[in-house]
Formats: sequence, C-alpha cells, structure tokens
Amino acid sequence: MCIKAGTNELESVKNLMGMALKAVVADALQADLDEVVDEARLVEDLRMGSAESQVLRELIADTFDGIEVDLHQTPTFSALLDRVVLSEFRDIAPGGVCGLAA
Repeated sequence: MCIKAGTNELESVKNLMGMALKAVVADALQADLDEVVDEARLVEDLRMGSAESQVLRELIADTFDGIEVDLHQTPTFSALLDRVVLSEFRDIAPGGVCGLAA
C-alpha cells in the first residue's frame, strides 16, 4: 500500500506525523481536533498548564520513539511538529530536515 500525503517522501512523512501529533496534542490537552491547527498556541489557545504539559511530553515520548521535547521552545503546534520531525530524522539528516534548522 502506498500513501502520498505530500509532494515528496519527506513532506508526506511530515504530514502523516502531523496527523498523529495532532491526535496526541488533542488528547493530552483535552481539545477538539479542529482546535489543533498550525498556528494554535499551546498555552494561550489550547490551555496547556503544567499538568497538561507533563501529560503531553509523556504522550509524545510514547508515540514518537522516546522523543523528549522542550515545550517552552515550541509555543505553537507548528513549532512542536517541526521539533518532533527534526528529532525523528536527526540521525539521517544531521544538517536539518524540511528546511528546519538543527
């Protein structure tokens, strides 16, 4: 089976990871999936407090191979997605992924 969710393989992977991350964020922050958009701010828009932050970090680690994300460095869903994708692919693309700086 072949799924194409972007113009190239890396973009497809990022889009698919984005769908999974959106579900994780919605679950951890008890938000509707429709609220979790690229520009959504985790604290201001999605109401992430310290307890929710801990749950989100744990769910991200469980879902994405033990990745640890500093949520203070990722104020929006888009920034969080970029950080997760970069962390997942850091070993195969040490200079950056999808235009992301390492």
